[in-house]
Amino acid sequence: MTILSGHDQASFETTKRLLAEIVNEGLVSAKLEVTAPSGSQMMCIQSTPQDGSLVKVAIKAGTIIETRDDRVVSVVRPDSLQPPVTIAGTDDGELDPGTLFEFLSTSFGDTASETVLDEIVRELRNSADNQDRPADWERTLIYGHPSHPYHRLCYAQAPLRQITPEDIPGMLTPSLAFVSVPRANLRITGPFEQELQPLLENLEIPNTISDRVIVPCLAQQLPSIQQRFPATIVLKLTMDCADAQASMRTLTLRPYLEFKYHLKLSLACQITSALRTITPWTTCGGPVQTKLLERLLPNDLWVFREVAAISGSQDDFNDARHLSCILRDSLEVRAQANDETLIIAAALAQKPCGQIRTYAEILYGLETISQKKEWFQRYVTVLFQLVLPPLVQYGIGLEGHGQNLVARICLQTGRIKGFAVRDFGGIRMHVPTLRDHGVAFDSLPSGSATLTDNLQNVWSKVHHSLLQNHVGLLCGALGLENHGGWAITLETLTAVLMPDKRSLGKDLFEYFTKDTMPFKCFLRMRMEGKYRDYIEREVPNSLLLGSPRWKSILDTYKPSLHTT
Repeated sequence: MTILSGHDQASFETTKRLLAEIVNEGLVSAKLEVTAPSGSQMMCIQSTPQDGSLVKVAIKAGTIIETRDDRVVSVVRPDSLQPPVTIAGTDDGELDPGTLFEFLSTSFGDTASETVLDEIVRELRNSADNQDRPADWERTLIYGHPSHPYHRLCYAQAPLRQITPEDIPGMLTPSLAFVSVPRANLRITGPFEQELQPLLENLEIPNTISDRVIVPCLAQQLPSIQQRFPATIVLKLTMDCADAQASMRTLTLRPYLEFKYHLKLSLACQITSALRTITPWTTCGGPVQTKLLERLLPNDLWVFREVAAISGSQDDFNDARHLSCILRDSLEVRAQANDETLIIAAALAQKPCGQIRTYAEILYGLETISQKKEWFQRYVTVLFQLVLPPLVQYGIGLEGHGQNLVARICLQTGRIKGFAVRDFGGIRMHVPTLRDHGVAFDSLPSGSATLTDNLQNVWSKVHHSLLQNHVGLLCGALGLENHGGWAITLETLTAVLMPDKRSLGKDLFEYFTKDTMPFKCFLRMRMEGKYRDYIEREVPNSLLLGSPRWKSILDTYKPSLHTT
């Protein structure tokens, strides 16, 4: 087993995601090789199945990766890979993701321009460098996104100054700016000014004249705001009054301010796959979606209410999105009154820095495979019972990945009582189904990605976020992927969606259990400049791993790409 320094370990966190991603996206081919005399396996990455190896990476003992015709066909999990990583023609190890991408991109350079490929190299190194400060960034979310090579990317857009790892601690306790903006330059949703007033009073920020509005923003964002809103006046800068949440652009105000809302603010930085500014689609949609979700979601699926918001009034949302603020409820008081604590769901699958056991294993004393399977089954049962019925009944597809779902845990028993959902920009809603239930969206700007007439687009988004990301991350982190974890998932999915033959969930169940499912191609999308339009690749459905159908699926598998 290779022992890595802290810096090399941080680099490999990005590198293993990069190598898994390019194989899963079909940008390269891969085969398995057994090394003598140890019998350990290596994954050999090639340009085509006929070419010699370009890069070799070791595979963890006990990992099962399926091949057909000497080619890897099953989804490769980043956590299945381990050092060493070597480049063809050299004996030295290489862990820098930028160097590896530069070397490998010669085999798929026609997918993107040289300029874009150079940018990706810088972004990969930024992601690895930021991982070097895990304990200082997102607290328990040490390793970020489970499969994206940009799991720790924080890349500023001009005119903001570029960010270095040394800047991250300051971003965790950011300075706030309160600016005065002409009312005509703003789009206001809900009682924004009224609800913000207690915070302004506590900070002794005087009222402005009636044709201007006071808006909080990140001080870091001011260059971008002043470029697009030249009539902005900075009234006050406030330091050490807020803490950044997992998303980095949502803030919890310090208790002494006695403000009952979180502030979700625009930040012109690419974090993971997206520029973290907030469009008018999101600011206008939040209060509308809040009322709808509170009415239609199960009682044990709480909602982080978005009560009011503000954004720019420009017709070009690319400008309007740079000055936005959402007032979002904190659920801490409600949880305390219910004898509960709130934990970001993704944190349960994370490992404390330098340890080999996940928080779920530590908190719940999970020592054996049997204990892990029992806990995992309870978890996915609660999760599916809350998230899937709204999808079946109303066409509401919640973005069910582990950062947007917060687990509600009973303080006395430790049991997961339910979840709370937040951040509505990634929700998908099937308009025809909701229209049948008397729901209208006339007040929302046209073109919102949250609204669709295509039900399979809703199902696909839920599959990606809930099954591939959330459940797949937890299943792999607990070491259950090859020990019945997916069989438990399939059994639970059947019980929730198909309790009898007349179940409304029959069509959704059939969709989730197709032989192949779309895999979101993050690097292809980046190389082609896509974000809202997905590039997806059909891959064997991990949910069926170990089922009687699995072998026949692999035998007939033919990968294909499509854009949605």
